[in-house]
Amino acid sequence: MGEAHRVITKNFETELWIDGKKLPLNNMMQETLANILDGFSKTLKGSDVKPETITVKIKKLKQPEGVDAHIYPK
Repeated sequence: MGEAHRVITKNFETELWIDGKKLPLNNMMQETLANILDGFSKTLKGSDVKPETITVKIKKLKQPEGVDAHIYPK
């Protein structure tokens, strides 16, 4: 018995790096992550154009903080 594979249209080249290490992403994960971030970016203030590149940096805080969800950080 063979495994069935789905053919998708590839629109993005996506990489995920964690602590300086590039993690492998199959084509489905690349497209899923890229589409989530692309769609999210379109809803943000100041995002009037179709981006060629989206860069996201996430840094875990040493200590969690209580913050107002509607205030923009400085």
